[in-house]
Amino acid sequence: MSNNINYKGINVKKELYPIIKYIEDVDKYKDELGRLSSSWDMLALLGQLGDINIDIGKTKENFLNLTSTLLNHLSEQQIKKVTQEMKFKASVTIDILIRNLFERTADIGFLATDDDIRTFIQTYVSKYNDESLILRQNMQKRFKEYVSKYSVYFDIVLLDTHGKVLVRLNDDIKTEKVELSFVQKILNSNEDFVETYKYHDFIPQYKKSLVYSYKVTKTNDSNSDILGVLSLCFRFTDEMNGIFNNLVDVKNKECLTILDEDGFVIASSDKDHIRLGVKLPIVLNENYKIVSFAGRDYLAKTCKTNGYQGFYGLKWYGHIMIPLDYVFLSDEYNSIDVDYHVINSMMDNEQHFSKELKEVFYKSKTIQDNLARVIWNGNIAQSKLNSVNREFSKSLLNEIGVTGNKANSSLSNLNQTIITSILKDSEFLSSLSIDIMDRNLYERANDCRWWALTSYFKEAFDDYATLTDKKDEISSILHYINGLYTVYTNILVYDKNAKVIAVSNRNYEYLIGKVLTQDWVEKSLKLNDTSKYCVSKFEKSPLYENESTYIYSSAIRSFKDEKIITGGIAVVFDSNPQFNAMLDESLPHDIDGKKISGVFAIFANKDKQIISSTNSSFVVDSYLNLDDKFFTLKNAQQTSQIIELNNDYYAVGVKCSNGYREYKSRVDDYKNDVLCFVFIYIGKKGCNVFLDSSKSKFSSTSKSKYTSTSIELATFYLGKKLLAVNAKNVIESTGIEELEASIDMDKKNHFKGMVLYKDKLVAVLDIRDFVNEEITDEKLTNIILVEYDKDNIEHCVGILVSSLETVSIVEEKSIQHIQNHFLGTGTLVESIVEINDLEVSKVAMVLDIKKIDENLTKRI
Repeated sequence: MSNNINYKGINVKKELYPIIKYIEDVDKYKDELGRLSSSWDMLALLGQLGDINIDIGKTKENFLNLTSTLLNHLSEQQIKKVTQEMKFKASVTIDILIRNLFERTADIGFLATDDDIRTFIQTYVSKYNDESLILRQNMQKRFKEYVSKYSVYFDIVLLDTHGKVLVRLNDDIKTEKVELSFVQKILNSNEDFVETYKYHDFIPQYKKSLVYSYKVTKTNDSNSDILGVLSLCFRFTDEMNGIFNNLVDVKNKECLTILDEDGFVIASSDKDHIRLGVKLPIVLNENYKIVSFAGRDYLAKTCKTNGYQGFYGLKWYGHIMIPLDYVFLSDEYNSIDVDYHVINSMMDNEQHFSKELKEVFYKSKTIQDNLARVIWNGNIAQSKLNSVNREFSKSLLNEIGVTGNKANSSLSNLNQTIITSILKDSEFLSSLSIDIMDRNLYERANDCRWWALTSYFKEAFDDYATLTDKKDEISSILHYINGLYTVYTNILVYDKNAKVIAVSNRNYEYLIGKVLTQDWVEKSLKLNDTSKYCVSKFEKSPLYENESTYIYSSAIRSFKDEKIITGGIAVVFDSNPQFNAMLDESLPHDIDGKKISGVFAIFANKDKQIISSTNSSFVVDSYLNLDDKFFTLKNAQQTSQIIELNNDYYAVGVKCSNGYREYKSRVDDYKNDVLCFVFIYIGKKGCNVFLDSSKSKFSSTSKSKYTSTSIELATFYLGKKLLAVNAKNVIESTGIEELEASIDMDKKNHFKGMVLYKDKLVAVLDIRDFVNEEITDEKLTNIILVEYDKDNIEHCVGILVSSLETVSIVEEKSIQHIQNHFLGTGTLVESIVEINDLEVSKVAMVLDIKKIDENLTKRI
């Protein structure tokens, strides 16, 4: 108890106290259960006026203890889930950015070796020279062509070794000379690129900008003379807005940011909320931290990048902050109707439902079962009395049942909330994965189009007679490119007759001289202009070890006339590891960084063909056997659903690709819809049953009024059969735990043991065979003691039943007696009657107690 603090009548753990008041679900359940506690007090007071003989104080105490345990566990689960999601989002934010920036390091490395740029620097005289002006215009045209392919850049700046601006894409900026220290940093660097995020005087419109720079040398030789410096100016804000838009949940007011190594905000998903330039605490070593910012308390978490192919970029962090009063909002979609089999499955899976939480539900079920039995017995007792308080007592019992139902309902809603949360997670993860795929393949479309414009290729292909003699030089260029862009297994060029001229990967040199016959090759040789490209189907290709992949291609055009196509270039995407990494890195990890088991992802096309999978049971090129409706989603549409797969239940979230920037957009001819499926394991089908299909409820007061021509029937279920006996013949019901089971008796025998009643042992019988019901032993939870001779205890017998229903008033004339009605091998039913007190009117079979006693007990 020393570790607990009383919070509004509930004992909570000290570490939860600062947070628990913000957890909406917990507060909702606390308020509901608090109101029920007041109801118990009122009912206890009223109970003293009636003859119900129920210890309501004990019931209240049981529910209060249960409430305290539940709210503590629920709080811990909510905090764990929310902080895991925060860590995941912060990590994904920085990792997606680093993936993108990795591509930029390859871009600057290749563009700095562009022969046109080298020639321009060596030929250019000054802006006052007419020939230089023409050269400058041509270079700007080339820069414009580059940015039209790689739209992630807003400017390209070329400097000489003294920092003089020779040419740039954006001529509106009149800076003529750049700070020499910036130029010297690049000239003196031994790295393949220089990444700077700061104020650059040649981009004065921004306080800080992200620029990738590299020295331009005369040749590719490491000792070659340095000619100048090339800088690519990245659309950092634009890129971050795209990342944030796919990750931020606006409902909870969360703000995603990028922090520099000192904790200053350099990008924010909501600049009005957390502005650029403010300093925030870096929360790397804790799972979360409560921080104060601008007079408000937040839950915060910081993550460093996991890197991408050895690239970690500048020392930046992903950081998330959510206001404490919004971080634990209740899910607005928690009204979905979930099959009880699925809920049972979920509750049997500790990943979603902890042992402690399950124990709470077991205790709750015990309390509910006991209360239901007490109320049922109370109604049985009232049916035998002629007290003036009879109707009042029965109404009071009914109200106790209503209160018990509310307590049960408040707990059941928790299951719906958990399932809804799992579905929501699957949708988010599928959306994240498909976005990463679109971003990645956007780069592939850019690469093939730009490399097709390589001047050496165009010159070589114009002189067709000597083209094969230039194989080694072309191969050398391709090999250099492939070294920078490692997502390709091979890059190849082919002539206008589709004959392979050169390859980047020496393992594929056997292709040189062979004619390519694939459909995409013919299409690439007919493309209209330099903005066009084509892509193969996702299919097996000899260019990829006879495995399936996408091959992107574009046309090489004549220097003399761009309308003339002289050949083509194709890039073979290394789809197996690349797609798998996209999926795998998008899946969640626990607080310790371990991947969460039971979660896997699949890329598939609309023909159900699997493109990639993190689950070895779903092989690439096989087909995903799911409902057709998943494959009819339109671009950017997503959905989630609980499905049964291989005898297991899964939450599956699906999203259809929507492209990225110009890629697969309205201005792009290429259409290829891909779907991402994320499966989250809920549990095994047919697991141990904790809940059943019937709504848990307590015996209620009959809708009919008691008259001199009516009788009261005690109703109950045996499996799916509704049975009844005259209430006056019922002694009471008791729990199955009271049964002293017979250990030596044949299991097929109907006698199952004895219970003690008034110092006498009463035989307990199993009659399920006689009503044609196949029921497991676990389904038999109650014993009803019945008699047909009040003066003779020997004529008392116990019956095993599944659940207790109502004590109903029916008119005697409505009971239809049946002669010689056989069920199974016995004659246990004497009549049938319609019961109107249930949610839906049902026919009950009225048992003949005397026949049960005479036919079954005598066989013992």
